Amino acid sequence: MLALRSRVFVVEQASPYPDIDGRDPGALHLIALDEAGVIVGCARCLGPDGDGPDEEKSDAPVSFGRLAVDPSQRSTGLGRALVAESLTVLAERWPGRDVVIGAQQHLERFYGSFGFVRDTDPYDDFGIPHIDMRLRR
Repeated sequence: MLALRSRVFVVEQASPYPDIDGRDPGALHLIALDEAGVIVGCARCLGPDGDGPDEEKSDAPVSFGRLAVDPSQRSTGLGRALVAESLTVLAERWPGRDVVIGAQQHLERFYGSFGFVRDTDPYDDFGIPHIDMRLRR
């Protein structure tokens, strides 16, 4: 999973960001495998305040991120499936909470198709324009 994220975010997108941020151990991870059992997609779901699944703050939003799809699997619907499954997992684990994401700006329409709306002005995140988006529940 870390290798895929590094290939997509650091190498392909030329964004040397600190992927190892200490949140992976407590996160819920979605992993997509190809027929040979190779990881071709992933997403990381985070509980309230970015903590792991045991955190129980009353109304803090939840999030998903580090969503990566191997180039060989793009345009197959895998990215859309990972977002949909992330939203399902978050709704089951923490019902009724808003979902807040940091999205690459060029994906605003993609995330908008799930009901997300822009929550901030664009900002630079390690060389890539991002926006925060929110799905109200």
